[in-house]
Amino acid sequence: MLKAIKKTRIYEEVVSQIHELIREGKFKAGDQLPSERELAETFKVSRTSVREALRALEAQGLMVSRTGAGNFVADLPIESLVAPLAAMLIEEKGALADIFEMRKLIEPEIAALAAERATKRDIERMKRILDKQREAVSRGETGVEADAELHFAIGRATQNQALEKLVSGLMDILSHSREESLQTKDRRKASIESHRKILSAIEEHNTTKARQAMLLHIEQVEENVLSSKKPHTSYSESLLDERRIS
Repeated sequence: MLKAIKKTRIYEEVVSQIHELIREGKFKAGDQLPSERELAETFKVSRTSVREALRALEAQGLMVSRTGAGNFVADLPIESLVAPLAAMLIEEKGALADIFEMRKLIEPEIAALAAERATKRDIERMKRILDKQREAVSRGETGVEADAELHFAIGRATQNQALEKLVSGLMDILSHSREESLQTKDRRKASIESHRKILSAIEEHNTTKARQAMLLHIEQVEENVLSSKKPHTSYSESLLDERRIS
């Protein structure tokens, strides 16, 4: 049922295999996962890699950790919410534009609800994630992991599990397009600045500002991603796009 891990980013392979087991129905909603020790022995990886994988699964809404009891498959596996979107993204040409349209309808309202309900702990968590994104960018990385983590933290701050899972699923299926949108230094800086404005509005508990900041952020990402997919774009047009974004 389970296979030994052989690739470089070990924890991601653990996550991938557990995803597969859930999709196949071998792990069902409410099932308890094997212990960290058992998973480490089965996958032939370190317990550190297993812990990273479990944290990623929890962030994606696929796993729930219960103190003193263990780790369990979430009652509402995220695939049940986003699998149709993922399939559409793969199979249909215009799907990415449709998904951005959906994001512009949903995520500004999520940001507004987060501004209304975020606790001090939520805000501190988001600040740490934004610092993590800044550090990654300063090292020359895209910062895409922290980018996704921040959006998930905003969803979490709504105190609404369904919205939290929806955001997690969207970030998961859009991982490739988000990576594309962060390929230049200017775009990474723009992402950090957009996130800073969203977080500032949430910290102020200003629902209007949070809604507007999130909408503007998604519009900028949409322009970056969709413009990069236009056919026959000339070099001069690409430069113009870069100046417009910066």
